[in-house]
Amino acid sequence: MAILRPQSEAFQRDQVSRLISWGHWFTFFNILLALVISGRYILANPWPETQLGVAYLILSWLGHFSFVGFIAYLLTLFPLSFVIPNQKLMRNCSVVIAVVILTVLLLDTQIYHVFKFHINPTVWDLLLKETQSKSELNWNFLFIVIPVLFVLELVISNYTWKMQQRRRKRVWGKVISSVLVSCFLLTHLTYIIADAKLYEPVIAQRANFPLSYPMTARSFLAKHGWLDLEQYRSKAAQVAEINSGKLRLIYPLEPLQVTEPENKFNILLVVVSGLRADMLQPDVMPFLSDFAGKNQQFMQHIAGDNMHEGSLFSLFYGLPEAYRTNFDMEGVAPLLIDELQRQDYTLSAFSSYGLNQNIYRKGIFHGVRQISRRKADLSAHSDQQTINGWQNWLARQTSERPWFSYLNITMPSTLAVPADYQGPFQPELVDSNPFAAFTPENHDKFINRYKNAVRYSDEQLQGIISTLREHQLADNTIVIITADRGLEFNETNTNSWGSGSNYSTYQMSVPFVVSWPGKKAQRYNNLTTHYDLTPTLLHDALGVENDDKSYSSGNNLFGGEQHDWLLLGNRQRYVIYEPNTITEFNRQGDFSIFTRKNYQSLDDSRPNMAVLLQVMNELSRFKDAD
Repeated sequence: MAILRPQSEAFQRDQVSRLISWGHWFTFFNILLALVISGRYILANPWPETQLGVAYLILSWLGHFSFVGFIAYLLTLFPLSFVIPNQKLMRNCSVVIAVVILTVLLLDTQIYHVFKFHINPTVWDLLLKETQSKSELNWNFLFIVIPVLFVLELVISNYTWKMQQRRRKRVWGKVISSVLVSCFLLTHLTYIIADAKLYEPVIAQRANFPLSYPMTARSFLAKHGWLDLEQYRSKAAQVAEINSGKLRLIYPLEPLQVTEPENKFNILLVVVSGLRADMLQPDVMPFLSDFAGKNQQFMQHIAGDNMHEGSLFSLFYGLPEAYRTNFDMEGVAPLLIDELQRQDYTLSAFSSYGLNQNIYRKGIFHGVRQISRRKADLSAHSDQQTINGWQNWLARQTSERPWFSYLNITMPSTLAVPADYQGPFQPELVDSNPFAAFTPENHDKFINRYKNAVRYSDEQLQGIISTLREHQLADNTIVIITADRGLEFNETNTNSWGSGSNYSTYQMSVPFVVSWPGKKAQRYNNLTTHYDLTPTLLHDALGVENDDKSYSSGNNLFGGEQHDWLLLGNRQRYVIYEPNTITEFNRQGDFSIFTRKNYQSLDDSRPNMAVLLQVMNELSRFKDAD
């Protein structure tokens, strides 16, 4: 036994040596496979505009995946070579490991191709827990690819084992290794220089590949006097400003195909600021309740945001407010307004807030040829003045051209009820001190004040519809009555008053009533949102034949397609409304989940990952990749 032990140890050392040698070649061929698969990242991104950018792309592609492959070898195959001396078992384990790693790479390429981000813990949770969702992701290809990978890995395993058994010295193996190592080092050296120079064709590629963390050396360069950090920050701000001005919108996704109707309806859109959905009841709004019952009423309608301008953006553009920065930069008006102009509609707009807000000047009515621009319309004024201005405008219209008119009254949000108006809800708060409204003893009085403001607006709505009837326009006019957002009176017990503080139904659920000539009275109980107005008017009133999703996040209200969930919110916070929950995300990825019924926090709940992926897709569908 004393003689056999050294022989056994020598045999074991030789076997381990063979496995390590085999592992090197097995890893090399898997690096080549990874390079082929990772070519999808290159195809998913715009081609660099300069030769140096192209050179960096190739260097980083070769260097990064070679380095990742080598690290994967060190963490898996190399230690296993000592633990599993049986070469057949070791090779089989290695095949399984390689297939798993390459499958994860394939998954990441698929996710990146659609959403432009890589697998992270949140997405990994989706892959482990969720089945295929309604997003653009498609995993069916894995049923073909994984078996093919297994066959390839078995072929590579057998081939490389025979290679190392020949024990021939191959100089070209060292040459290839040297080239790949050089690519890795040159990648980081190039990025250090490009980062210091803010060379965009290179630094724009920093997140192209998974697990990619290009090296920077600003502190080191500054310490040796090779980089002025103040000058660098100033130049970085300038570069960011230049980049932000680049065209980044594809809107619509395809040119509109339109068959104009022979008989065009007039369109009146009335937005009552601050009007909650639960105010639409006979004792508070007798006129609108009766009007809704005789027309089309949407019972579960949700505003696009909890703020005035964000909600109006969603209403006119049919898209999340997260896109607003891009639209403002490009000065792109809503497709709805453009098509109304193209079809020779007369346009008018009246708002008690005034038309000098950015949402009107830079967004909704940007580039409108003819619209009311009188000074009286630009500044804030009373609801009665707003309605008087609209009535005077309507009296001047003829039947030669159809018209679109936007009318925004604000009484429920301002609570500026005329002093001589005696509402039915008493006692009401009359103290002008805003802090007095938030005291417990004044809570009910505050709500009465709000209800009286709503009642006053209801009477104004009755006057608007009466004006249409007096001009014999009611039978030829589509009327939409809704709100920008609701107001909360601390029903959530979060010290929330008014709007903009949370995304509870108190602030987000608003009335949505449509009077469409020729359509029967009906109540709709499905989930709807402001995004739905644009595709409804474009398709049913203006004859646009494109699919709704080619220009909007909404659905035609009368098209039969329903929402399973809604994406709401703005540039700072994304909100997902589902049948029972409200999920809120900020830009840092932090999330909170609340019950939809009473806005109670669900601390142990997790987001619906399938919906989250669809949300990420919806936030990028209309952005140019360039």
